[in-house]
Amino acid sequence: MKRAIYPIFILLLCLSGMLSACIDDSFTTSPGDVLTFSTDTVNLDTIFTNEGTSTRTLKVYNLSNKSLRIGSIKLGKGGASGFIVNVDGLSGTSFTDTEIRGNDSLFVFIMANVTETGENGLVDLRDSLVFITNGVTQHVKLLARTQDAKRLRGVTINSDTLLTAEKPFIVYDSLVVAPTARLTIEPGATLYFHNGAALEVYGQLIAEGTPDARVTLRGDRLDRMFDNLPYDNLAGQWGGIRFHEGSFDNRLTHTMVRGTTWGIMCDSTDLSRTTLTIHNSIIHNSTANLVDIACNRVRITNSELSDAGYSVLAIHKGIVDVTHCTIVNYYFYDMIKGAIIHTPSCEELIEWNVELNLNNCLIAGNASPLSVGDFTGSNVYLNSCMLAGVEGSDDANFVHTMWGGEPMFWLIERENYLYDYRLGSPESGAIGWGATAYACDSTACDMYGASRLERIDVGAYQYTQTSPYYEALEEEKEE
Repeated sequence: MKRAIYPIFILLLCLSGMLSACIDDSFTTSPGDVLTFSTDTVNLDTIFTNEGTSTRTLKVYNLSNKSLRIGSIKLGKGGASGFIVNVDGLSGTSFTDTEIRGNDSLFVFIMANVTETGENGLVDLRDSLVFITNGVTQHVKLLARTQDAKRLRGVTINSDTLLTAEKPFIVYDSLVVAPTARLTIEPGATLYFHNGAALEVYGQLIAEGTPDARVTLRGDRLDRMFDNLPYDNLAGQWGGIRFHEGSFDNRLTHTMVRGTTWGIMCDSTDLSRTTLTIHNSIIHNSTANLVDIACNRVRITNSELSDAGYSVLAIHKGIVDVTHCTIVNYYFYDMIKGAIIHTPSCEELIEWNVELNLNNCLIAGNASPLSVGDFTGSNVYLNSCMLAGVEGSDDANFVHTMWGGEPMFWLIERENYLYDYRLGSPESGAIGWGATAYACDSTACDMYGASRLERIDVGAYQYTQTSPYYEALEEEKEE
């Protein structure tokens, strides 16, 4: 046995020596041997003041065969920077004599924590990470936009209250509107909800934005899961809005609600009064149902209801009127587990005297448009609607239906999680299909002001040559 061990031991020593000979541990001092970086700019996007950020990674490469000694790594503004750097497990603003072996790399982690600026709008935060190697100075830019915010922690609104647009709000725990109170949200205001937070309405909610100043309710993650996937594009970032029993006359106008877990939920209540009116709004992206109506009187007009892990519109009982809405489900993040519009069975619809009118609506997506295919004898009517990709024929409940039409939306880019559910082509089957009877008063124009006087397109949007949402995305890319 001993005789066998010695040759193996000698062989291992030889291999170890050969491997050591391949690695040059000497340091190069040539100015030609400098660093290479994974990017020339680290952008932390928008961050809230007085709150730490997620971590971004910069990879620093030594492409030389010899080792490099980085004489200095420092933030250009030092302790006044607002950025925080971690090198080799140490946090600080300045580091000396950091070594990288030949053909190796080093990770640098960048965060930010900025004190309140006192400004109402966004404030640019800029610095650079300065590397000095072999007498050569190299810079990596650090960028962020900071935003002051008001923080609401476990707040209950007990009297009539106005939330202004001066600064955004970050909601922790939940924001509760008591039964005797009215919460009004000013045009242009934004409420960022922390993970698990929700808006619980026992009283009344009035969120009335304008075409130029929407009210926005969304999650508070401003960073990205991947380079092409902001957390803002994901469902499940916060709970949602729940209208409890006894809550009436709630209004969402020119309001964007997105990124929820259970969307908008209406608890059963008295049908003699309207629980909720949604107009000129976008309700988008929920892990469960997007809009869930238990037993309520609800009216939805000129609005986009889009993308949910289950149904986009779930109606159990009540009186529901939906006019000039785009109701679509191309949920990107999981299998869709329900029809786009869910209702009880036809027998239950008749027994419970459910009333549902869908007028000039566009229904499309990667799921069945309706959970029930035959509404005979019920008070469910689809008037001048498009059911994309579905074949069928009209009857007393399906009136002037475009069966199997192609909406041709502006943009559905699954790989980059981008969407724009405006009509994107003059060949869209939705163009001109709408009925005059449903395009009047509050629906005479779409939410962007495009008129329906000369032509009535099905859905929330009139076809135009440009897409405001897509243009906004392009502007964001350029920034």
